[in-house]
Amino acid sequence: MKKMKKTLCGFFVCLLLVAITPLLANAAAKAPVCPKTQTLYFERSAPFKGVDDTSVYGFIYIKNLSSTATITNIKSSNTYYTAYKRQGLNAIQIGTSTKFHIKGHKVKVGEKSTFSFVVNQNGKSYKLSCKVTFKQHPAVFKSFKVGSKDYASEINGYWQYGAKISRSGKTQIKVAAAKNYKIDFIEIAYRKGNKAFTKKIKNGQKASLKNAVSIDVTYHTTKKPKYYKAPGSDYRYYYFGQPTPLYSDFSFNLW
Repeated sequence: MKKMKKTLCGFFVCLLLVAITPLLANAAAKAPVCPKTQTLYFERSAPFKGVDDTSVYGFIYIKNLSSTATITNIKSSNTYYTAYKRQGLNAIQIGTSTKFHIKGHKVKVGEKSTFSFVVNQNGKSYKLSCKVTFKQHPAVFKSFKVGSKDYASEINGYWQYGAKISRSGKTQIKVAAAKNYKIDFIEIAYRKGNKAFTKKIKNGQKASLKNAVSIDVTYHTTKKPKYYKAPGSDYRYYYFGQPTPLYSDFSFNLW
């Protein structure tokens, strides 16, 4: 009889554990967090003489963000900047607002904005915020040689630049990445009449620049941002060859 009671007790204990396990797991779920402060870098664009625009592109990554979480009530204390949830990422994406473009605003070194938002997951709501400081983008290239000239110092801080160079014969194009960056590939964009096409070249290779409109270099950072997580299968990148937000590109326009 005692043996039967022990067996029944053990059985009920097992049933109880099975019943409360989901509750325990839910209670143990970690709350989402984001950096309290963060630096985001801005770049300049100077594709033509006399043009000098600035742009901001970056992310605030969220640790412990559930795949089923929703992010609502995103606000920016600086109305020149805005943010939205980026599909496939554990992050909100920072960008410039409509007001930024209407007013012709230019990002200033040291300019700030606090981004606040609400994460809804596991039946709970969490209020998060991050104070962002904008700074000039660090150098991506240690050297950027087109022919015999090194443009590295001139293009520092730009995502797009331009220069008038010789188109005769073949020109060597050789690029070296700065610390925390790696070169992925180099392409030359050509246009002849209504026909446009691109051609990949090896780093250090000589190529014809006749009818070329730009030299485009795709690179990625080897230094991952705080709380960065590889994108999910539903992430959609903007440009071919840039599978994660760690990738970017620089365009050297030819006048």
